[in-house]
Amino acid sequence: MQKIDKIEIIKVAIIVAIFWISDFILHSIGIGESKFYFISKFFNSTLFAILWVFVFYSKKSFSKLIYSFVFSTWVSFYYIISSYSGLVQYLGIYALSSPPPFVIIGLTLTPLIWWITHGLGFYIGLEINELIKKK
Repeated sequence: MQKIDKIEIIKVAIIVAIFWISDFILHSIGIGESKFYFISKFFNSTLFAILWVFVFYSKKSFSKLIYSFVFSTWVSFYYIISSYSGLVQYLGIYALSSPPPFVIIGLTLTPLIWWITHGLGFYIGLEINELIKKK
């Protein structure tokens, strides 16, 4: 079993921080978000960052793009199925109201745009992660 290095833990923390902070800022500028979604995105990004650093690590930008695509698909899918109008409705869990439109600087963001921004935030974290070198 591989010994866990401090640098690898820092890499995971940087990937998660960049994704999560960028997501937090977008939601703060926009309509906001519940604590549940902020926490779930934090744990999902932590899981994917750990998998990247310890399992799938690659210096190739194409690999990072594919991995970011998978991550953003998972996070967006997770969000949609657990949101006001998603799969939870079919399980009998009903929201008291419908979600407000997600608006940033006058632009209403659709789930497709969320998907792209999630992937972009995670990809930027992976790229910045490359700047950290082992001693």
